[in-house]
Amino acid sequence: MKSKKRKTYHHGDLKRTLMTVALDAIRQHGVDSLTLRTLATRAGVSSGAPYHHFGGRDELLAALAAEGFELLASRMLHAREASDASPAIRLKSLGIAYVDFARTHIGHFKVMFRGELQGAAGSALAIEGERAFGLLREAVEQCQQAGQAPAGDSSPLVLYAWTTVHGLASLMIDGSLKKIPLPTDKLPAVVTELTERLFGALAGLGTGRQA
Repeated sequence: MKSKKRKTYHHGDLKRTLMTVALDAIRQHGVDSLTLRTLATRAGVSSGAPYHHFGGRDELLAALAAEGFELLASRMLHAREASDASPAIRLKSLGIAYVDFARTHIGHFKVMFRGELQGAAGSALAIEGERAFGLLREAVEQCQQAGQAPAGDSSPLVLYAWTTVHGLASLMIDGSLKKIPLPTDKLPAVVTELTERLFGALAGLGTGRQA
């Protein structure tokens, strides 16, 4: 019986190789199964090689998370710039971009929001995470200024918009939406449109307006 041929890697940039292999392992088996020892085996290097680039598993995961937030922010910026319509439509575009990112960068998405990895102020992870979150907050506040979302503190609206798309993204990549009789590729637009309508309706009612 022939043995299964192991995938080989060229280590011109070992750090990049380790991150790429880690992302693939996380996508297939989840975060908790990853160790630097198993990562080294997958990459075909010595068990000590990863420690030349990462002080430990959490440092590797933090680097992946920071990279993920950077990619997410770029995806959201592109979506925003491609939409020259109203603030509400731009917010919808950001939400769709968020879900699309999660579906195409599963390895990154699975590590980006782990509580134990939240970076200290000034770290690459903290900076990139705040940049991505700032794009969402700015979009919500522009909706408020245009009368397309209720006035007042933007934080509850930002939280609602974020948890809505994040929850959808998580359910989609976990394969947990089989009971929903809608095409999977249509769900991001459906959910973000509902958020747009809800914000608009609340704005019309004056909900959240300051006295």
